[in-house]
Amino acid sequence: MDIKEWFPEFLVSAETDTDLQSYFFKLPEIKKITNSRSWLVLGRKGMGKTAIYEYLKQSNSCNLNEYHTICINFGDYPWPAHQLYKESIAGELSAYQKSWRYLFFVKGLSRLLEIKKANNEELNRELKWAESYINKIYGSPDPSLTEIIFSKISSLSAIKGPNVELEDFSFAAGEMSFEEIAANKQLQTKLRSNAFTLLGYFESIFKKNCGNYKILIALDQLDENWLDSEIEEYSKVLINLLNVCRSIALDIELSKNLKVVPFLRTDIYHSLKFNDKNKLLQDSAIIISWNSDSLDDMYFERIKKYAPSSISIDNERKSGNLFEINFVRQGTPPFKYITRRSFFRPRDVIVYFNEIRACHKPNISGLYTTNELYEADREASASVYNELIDEWSNQFPEIEKLLTVLQTIQVETFSYIDFSNKYDNEFSSPSEGKKREHLGFLFDNSIIGQKKQGRWEYVCSTPNLKMNIEKDFRTHHALKYRLHLIEGRPNQSV
Repeated sequence: MDIKEWFPEFLVSAETDTDLQSYFFKLPEIKKITNSRSWLVLGRKGMGKTAIYEYLKQSNSCNLNEYHTICINFGDYPWPAHQLYKESIAGELSAYQKSWRYLFFVKGLSRLLEIKKANNEELNRELKWAESYINKIYGSPDPSLTEIIFSKISSLSAIKGPNVELEDFSFAAGEMSFEEIAANKQLQTKLRSNAFTLLGYFESIFKKNCGNYKILIALDQLDENWLDSEIEEYSKVLINLLNVCRSIALDIELSKNLKVVPFLRTDIYHSLKFNDKNKLLQDSAIIISWNSDSLDDMYFERIKKYAPSSISIDNERKSGNLFEINFVRQGTPPFKYITRRSFFRPRDVIVYFNEIRACHKPNISGLYTTNELYEADREASASVYNELIDEWSNQFPEIEKLLTVLQTIQVETFSYIDFSNKYDNEFSSPSEGKKREHLGFLFDNSIIGQKKQGRWEYVCSTPNLKMNIEKDFRTHHALKYRLHLIEGRPNQSV
């Protein structure tokens, strides 16, 4: 049986991979999320943040240390609307904190009501009051982000607490649009007043009635749909989010029942400016990292899922089972050949294998060949290049020019002088400081590396690698074909 008959091409996006649960890698990061005090998940684009998020979304509480999950995707979130809830009298680093808490307790209380009703528990007076308000104000027992933000709450004349008899309250008007509220200071004041009054009631009711139930709120794609002109303001919104998550984690009364876990790109986190950032990173962050072995384990799960019983699988070879040979150039196993042409990200590996599959022609062994592995290198290189552009075009628009600098150097291995000369041609009036800053960016993101103990290393494989301006650099092999690089000039040592 030819490999194409039983082993499929895989979707690169975790959101569209419907089989993710059945072969999902058993990452230690998942246990850290549910079994430790850590609450912030960091990782570079393509490292698997959304895959973990989707796993949390699809898994039962029995597999998540009894946590019931609420998964909120911010891909379509109307970020400018968040500013309607900004408190002008609050300090810069707390102006958005109540609005985040308001969102979390609306969603958390809604989920608690769902759990209790599913378990046929009778609702007390407070919970019935909360259920009534949630249904009438947001129009749904499980309101979406948009329903919470653009609810009828700005039209509510007054909010009567849970000690008052439930009544059929009415609204002065229907839902208001962002434009209507943004243009009316009185409506904004009413919006905040009513929302934060509800926050007080909802938070108190949640704490009193949660019992032994545990709820985990996961937040993904927080860096999507940012407008370039608003990045500074959005950064403040994220800082407020992190401070709220930390305050919930430190609240002895609340943390046993509620955990909020934002998934954030590492570079976004490092760009934020607030006190105790490094302390938070050490105490509360879960940093997603991979090596060749863990990536091999991840991909082998896919092989085991799809391999028919007639195919003999060698557990020692893992992903090597897909190839008719055990070693390729320089005695390297095929999977390690692939990971050396990646940034040690699951996405890079999946794309490379998809390219090998596209190159494959039926043969006697029915498996992938050495030539197919090498042939796929070119298309995989183009994919890595495109991923870099996609990853950095918003936050670091200079990325394309910097890759052009590496391309015009023409060789994989180069000195700082080589880089400096080509950089001067690409950037107008460059300063030495900016030049070194950009070189550092390339180094920190594994686009270039240096030798350590006789081997070319990159930050993605050696996280503590430090740049030395006096030593030669090397462009990552993943980019060799897309940048049309050769190994070196005849008189250049590589």
